[in-house]
Amino acid sequence: MKTCLIVLLSLASLSSFAQPRPVKVLFIGNSYTYYNSLPQICTGIAASMGDVLVTEQSTFGGYTLRQHTTNKNTLEKIVAGTPDYNNKKARSAWDYVVIQEHSQLPSNPKEAIQKDTYPYVSFLDSTIHAHNPEATLIFYRTWGRKDGDNARSKDLPLVGTYAGMDSLTAIAYHEMAEKYDGLLSPVGAVWKYIRDHHPSIELYNEDESHPSEAGSYAAACTFYTILFKKDPEKIPFDYTLTHKDANAIRKAVKQVTKSLNTK
Repeated sequence: MKTCLIVLLSLASLSSFAQPRPVKVLFIGNSYTYYNSLPQICTGIAASMGDVLVTEQSTFGGYTLRQHTTNKNTLEKIVAGTPDYNNKKARSAWDYVVIQEHSQLPSNPKEAIQKDTYPYVSFLDSTIHAHNPEATLIFYRTWGRKDGDNARSKDLPLVGTYAGMDSLTAIAYHEMAEKYDGLLSPVGAVWKYIRDHHPSIELYNEDESHPSEAGSYAAACTFYTILFKKDPEKIPFDYTLTHKDANAIRKAVKQVTKSLNTK
């Protein structure tokens, strides 16, 4: 009997080892998230590394966080959680919720951000934690447009260049992550590193705002690294990219995230 018990415990241990605990993530955002199916790229990367990532998303073109606070789909997903990995009839809480603001708003003047973004982050934060007490917010730090945001440059000269828009966006997301005790996914910083060191890799879609497949892959590798705290250089999944470009992106992610203080 004792021998049988030891064998059963050993098998249970092996089974647990073979099936890593799934990490459950809800993405809330807009087209910067749903272009090229970013959550699915993240899932593919995780699977290639032997990890289990369960994702859902509430993403609508051009959406702001303000709009998400009254969107039925977003609120229902926050409240409902996700089907339990081992019992599809049960629901389990989110481990992480990714927050992505409209691409232009974080580079607005500080007083505008405090008026147009902060109240809605606060609402989402309190709603998320009311139903998912252990969840951590992840702030999806996006990027400056390829040649700046010319449509707003007359009133806001700094956003008229990539560098200006990108630096303002970075400041806003860093402050939000700190204020709401969240994690920062520094996708925009990874993009900047790639622009500086690998200019032949085109991160932008033809509209010079949305991500290309390489841009979404860079974002996905960044999210995977933040979520699982593993070495991105070991990711074997190249997505649709050449191995050379995918490898350069993974190295960039490692360089940017290696000193990041994650929880």
